[in-house]
Amino acid sequence: MGTVMLTAPFLCPASSVCGVGPLGYYNGSLAVTEAGAECLNWAEFPDYVQQYPDRGLGDHNHCRNPDGGTTPWCFYRLASGAIGWANCDCNQGAVRLAEDNSVELYFSGLWGTICADHWTDWDASVVCRQLAGKKSHPGLWPVPLHLQSANCHGDEKALLQCGYREAVSGVCNQGSAMVTCVGAPLRLVGGKESFEGRVEVYHDGKWGTICDDQWDDRDAEVVCRQLGLSGNPKALSWAHYGQGSGPILLDEVECSGNELSLDQCKKSDWGQQNCDHIEDAGVSCDPFTEGTVRLAGGRSPSEGRVEVYYNGDWGTVCDDGWTDLGAQVVCRQLGEFSFGSELGSLCFILLDDVACAGTELSLLDCPHSNWGQHDCSHTEDVGVRCSPESNTVMDGSLGNSPCPLPWTVGKCHLLICSSGSSGRCGIFPCAVPVRGLLFENS
Repeated sequence: MGTVMLTAPFLCPASSVCGVGPLGYYNGSLAVTEAGAECLNWAEFPDYVQQYPDRGLGDHNHCRNPDGGTTPWCFYRLASGAIGWANCDCNQGAVRLAEDNSVELYFSGLWGTICADHWTDWDASVVCRQLAGKKSHPGLWPVPLHLQSANCHGDEKALLQCGYREAVSGVCNQGSAMVTCVGAPLRLVGGKESFEGRVEVYHDGKWGTICDDQWDDRDAEVVCRQLGLSGNPKALSWAHYGQGSGPILLDEVECSGNELSLDQCKKSDWGQQNCDHIEDAGVSCDPFTEGTVRLAGGRSPSEGRVEVYYNGDWGTVCDDGWTDLGAQVVCRQLGEFSFGSELGSLCFILLDDVACAGTELSLLDCPHSNWGQHDCSHTEDVGVRCSPESNTVMDGSLGNSPCPLPWTVGKCHLLICSSGSSGRCGIFPCAVPVRGLLFENS
């Protein structure tokens, strides 16, 4: 039987199969234990779902780590009919290449192949992104056929995120799918976020930097595309993300912006440059837009200190003029996509005198001070808790304020605790702002 070989840009980095996402827990579609048992639907365990709100549990059987463990797990049914739990198989969905460049997929405890009959460049690009520099293996043993088709769109980070179809027979008209990953691997180093940093390229066994001569947004667009990052590409010069320490491998990079990888752009020969590391090129593939809001420092993704995004940095909002109407706007802007971040050191207070009417779609639609103009300290940072109608919270404490009374949230009802030793609490309607030191950086 013949084979189909497609080429795709070498995309890097790749996330681990069981990596923790921005919500603080594994949020993928893995649904099989290490022993190959199928996971049960979390909805069959409502008490457990209630015990861990905002941790990704719901009407699905995907593995999760709601208790904060490093490995996701799930409930499954034993042969006896009893219910047990087990860690999930984090190798599920892994890919590798045999020496002949045929793609092998780890699926239900076995390595196997993919049929080439419907194999496309989009499928190949996802495999290359997932491989991220891993070498081929000898492939000395026969393997089963796992997938009839992958059906990728090309922007997935792993093959099992595609709309794949499992094989119904062991026969393929065109043999096994194959790929050749072209383009030197890239990575971003030194940024505060994963989507930004100094651009480093891998060549001849070493990572090195790129000189910023001729570096512009068209080059950044290609880097972001090669890394599989969406957002607004922006080129940065003069070692914006710090100076590298390895070799300077490329110079005079001039992309048109349409290339799939940096290798396809006009550039110097490897190692030929007249630069110092003060000229190291960087990029930002920023997925955020000005005025994006998030909640930080809370006990769940739906509560915390309000932070707003501006000019590449997150900052806080001062409570001068802040009312429950501003909190309503923040919760509306977050919608179902509220997420929490870890406590960090924020240098900036970005907004003050925010005076919302409550009907605005985003915080920037409200009257407010100019960016960065305020007369506040971080003790005046505002925070909110956004609660859907069905939420029930069993522990009302926030920050260091003891509030042992269980309470039930009506539509948007909030618990407000004063800071200090008194720990006084109260329940107020509709996205009431949480003030003071409840989500501070201490």
